[in-house]
Amino acid sequence: MSIQVTINGDDHDLETNANEPLLTALRRAGLYSVKHGCETGDCGACAVLLDGVLVNSCTLLARQADGRRIETLEGLAPELPGQRGELHPLQRAFIETGAIQCGYCSPAQMLAAKSLLERQPDPTEDEVRDALAGVLCRCTGYVRPVEAVLRAAAVLRGEEVPPPPMPPTVNTFDWLFEPPDTPEELAPGDPSGGHDGATDIQTLTQTPVMVLAPPQTKVVNKAEAKVDAVKLAKGRAVFTDDMELPGMLYGALLTSPHAHARILDIDASAAERLPGVHAVLTYKNTARVMYASGGQSYPQPPPFDQVSLDNKVRHFGDRV
Repeated sequence: MSIQVTINGDDHDLETNANEPLLTALRRAGLYSVKHGCETGDCGACAVLLDGVLVNSCTLLARQADGRRIETLEGLAPELPGQRGELHPLQRAFIETGAIQCGYCSPAQMLAAKSLLERQPDPTEDEVRDALAGVLCRCTGYVRPVEAVLRAAAVLRGEEVPPPPMPPTVNTFDWLFEPPDTPEELAPGDPSGGHDGATDIQTLTQTPVMVLAPPQTKVVNKAEAKVDAVKLAKGRAVFTDDMELPGMLYGALLTSPHAHARILDIDASAAERLPGVHAVLTYKNTARVMYASGGQSYPQPPPFDQVSLDNKVRHFGDRV
């Protein structure tokens, strides 16, 4: 079936089927800023603006968007062929504040912010946090994205904004505990100092932490944008999931609906007989390999706290 949609201001005819998610149809059309995440509407990485409202495209059927207006990050600051194009204030603010780290959720965060700022040009911090709450972000803790949205809001209101501040320097040598100024105090109880079941109380004096201003240097300690921040801010195809090669095989994950459980058995024989299926990997036919969930480099740093495929699932969404 064919649907007619307006994507980032341009009219498109998209071929789809009755059960295809809007997420899949948009990525097939080359809109790689729309990210695969949970595919259950929980993480928000796939969010787009549908008639100006933030929605999760993984839980919306493509045919439900027929005749409607869709906005993705590619439309935030569109580029002309052969031109770099300008950055939208939201994109620039996310770069300047360091709000983009891995960058996987950044497109959805910026669209959530755009929707908010169109309704409320001068939002409070709480309003920004509420707007971003539907997009899960492991890297940033939301501090920098909130700063970025507030900074972009000021720019869009025509205000002058100062350069992003450098983080303060903490003198760790002053993070010390001094010996008690007074003898050990004992809770009321045995006058001899013995224990009668009461809790001993010891008084410690803590030296205040000295927070130093950054040194005045010309090169060292100056803020620098992340090397791939612009690509990530524009939602370009930079992740493995964004690659398209001739003859590619595609994998699908079956994930756990339980927070903790043992897999008693898996019979994949019927799945293996399906047309086009090349392999079904489970704990039965795959080596048990430990790896680090927090590693973003090679070799991976410990702890090796995850298992590729195991007969136990350890969290909701773990691989089966």
